Amino acid sequence: MRDEFDARFWVDQHEAFTEGVDRLLGSLRSAATPFADWDGSSHQVVPLLLALAITALSSCMNRL
Repeated sequence: MRDEFDARFWVDQHEAFTEGVDRLLGSLRSAATPFADWDGSSHQVVPLLLALAITALSSCMNRL
């Protein structure tokens, strides 16, 4: 009786975990879809922001 209860409990927990992982992967996939449709402007903006951050960090370090 105890083995049957433990087996059912494990199966219920496993199914709930699997559904949670499936929902997470589905939401990540739907969130990543707009990035594939961009025209490349993000590839220009990211290095620009990185360069600005490096410049700001180096100017702050020079003041110390």
